[in-house]
Amino acid sequence: MGWTRLKKVSDYAGVKMPSAKQTLNSLAKKGLIYYEKRGAITLTEEGKNIALKENKNIQAFRRFLIEFLKIEPLKAQEACFKIYFDLGDEVAEKFVLFAKFMNECPQEKPLFLKHFDEFLKNNKIISKCPFMTKKEDKYGD
Repeated sequence: MGWTRLKKVSDYAGVKMPSAKQTLNSLAKKGLIYYEKRGAITLTEEGKNIALKENKNIQAFRRFLIEFLKIEPLKAQEACFKIYFDLGDEVAEKFVLFAKFMNECPQEKPLFLKHFDEFLKNNKIISKCPFMTKKEDKYGD
């Protein structure tokens, strides 16, 4: 719709309305949203640009959780917001870059991901790993 209300923001963020209002006031002071008491909330042009960038980062992070860590999509959506926004800026940026790299790399997915899939299903690695030393090789070849 291009706009929202305080109650929707509060519900979506899972916070009480006073906390949401405080955050919205802060965003309005920074020039990222238009917000008036009991009025509609809309993004400024700068706010839209930031929102688009953050959305791309969050979607890359979500895709990483689903495709590489094998987390169910709904759980991945919840987790990516909690984790992404709780990480420090530098850590979040590096993680997003790693997620984007893994999502976009033209190379075949690394062998360790196949082993991780096996490990998730069986709680152990079934296939013989060519990188294990004889001492680590529990499969007795």
